[in-house]
Amino acid sequence: MRGRADKWLRSVIGTVIVALVCALAFARPGLAARKALLIGNAEYANTTPLPNTVNDVRDLNVRLREFGYDVTLGVNMSRAQMLTTFQSFVRSLGADDIALLFYAGHAIQLGGENYLFPTDARVEREADVRSALVSLNALLADLARATRRRIVILDACRDNPFAKPIAAATATRSAGSGSGLARVYDGVGSYIAFSTQPGNVALDGSGRNSPFAAALLRHIGQSTSDVHGVMRRVRADVQQATANAQIPWENSSLIDEISFAGGVTQPAITATPSTAAPTDAQASPRASVVAPPPGGAPATKQPAALPAPEPYHFVGGLDPNGDNFLALRAGTASDAPRIATMGPDTLLKVIADSGPWRQVVLRDGMSGWAHSNWIRCCRAESGAAQAPVAPATKSETTCEALWTERNAIWKRYAYCFTTERAQRVFGNSACFRDQPAAMAAMTVEDRTRVGALLAQEKQSQCR
Repeated sequence: MRGRADKWLRSVIGTVIVALVCALAFARPGLAARKALLIGNAEYANTTPLPNTVNDVRDLNVRLREFGYDVTLGVNMSRAQMLTTFQSFVRSLGADDIALLFYAGHAIQLGGENYLFPTDARVEREADVRSALVSLNALLADLARATRRRIVILDACRDNPFAKPIAAATATRSAGSGSGLARVYDGVGSYIAFSTQPGNVALDGSGRNSPFAAALLRHIGQSTSDVHGVMRRVRADVQQATANAQIPWENSSLIDEISFAGGVTQPAITATPSTAAPTDAQASPRASVVAPPPGGAPATKQPAALPAPEPYHFVGGLDPNGDNFLALRAGTASDAPRIATMGPDTLLKVIADSGPWRQVVLRDGMSGWAHSNWIRCCRAESGAAQAPVAPATKSETTCEALWTERNAIWKRYAYCFTTERAQRVFGNSACFRDQPAAMAAMTVEDRTRVGALLAQEKQSQCR
């Protein structure tokens, strides 16, 4: 009797353990947090105010909190406050978290790069831009290192009073400052939305909110629509409200389906369910029975292999402590007009070359020229890196060249070298990371490249 009871008890415990394990496995996607940083700058010290920006972020704060977001709200922030708050936000992110950055206020493009205006900004010439403003590309790069799901929304193309004095003081070689904001491309896992199309100026609005923010607030709660579906509705409302003067624009490389109100749904291949066995006219697409070979059992035709994901080149090897973007230019020269900026991991197709320059096409069809130093091969659209292409010539595979390229990558990530040779060649000025910390800071393509270089060094008997 006791033996049967013990057996029954063990069976119940086993069932409970299995149930708990399954529950935890299915609950893992829910562990990802949804975090938002909202910045609205209205009271500018050196120009006219933008009254609706504060209303926009405060109203959006209320909606996002209703959906369960952990929201950081910043209003009328100086440059120091913007940078400090942003870095704290980035440090709070986990790799699977959804990060939402919303900015409302003045912004400007200069030479194809976008900058956000803190409230204490005073810019009279091009040289003031980097020290007085906040680089959008720098924010995107830090977000990309922190999480693989990023939503950036900029209601920041309002008519800019700083544009004319900057343009007047800009040297003729520079592309100068233009109306609205420039196109921005980021790596896999990003969604970037502008309140109007590139190069155009958005309205602050005469009511409580800007036309864009009002439409976003109206549609953001639709849990059955992902961010793309919400933005389509927002675009239609803004286009109608502004008599076609303003058309919101987006650039997306998201893999997961993300809803503002509903969270993340990972894409899956689905099939139409059927309760009946397929007839000859409804043969299963996965396998079919063919005539048996003589004297043998029925043979089954194997399903055709799914096509491999289309490979892309991608932007890589950028200096994370520098500009951290690759310029897309109108021609094959470093002073050719910059028409867009491409952040780390931006996917592209190479269609032509001219010396060190490559003509590329981005996934939205935009084309231009970029320097080959920061173009890597290859990666599928899913973001998985493929095997690096081996160097083309023998001179590129010498031990010295391989060693130098590999350690130059470590140097970019502030690694403190321990060997006399590396210290002599690269030095340790401004270093602050040991090997594990530097490796953790590397982008995916740089880690892949370091591994490939090590393998080539071993193959060439350099090590």
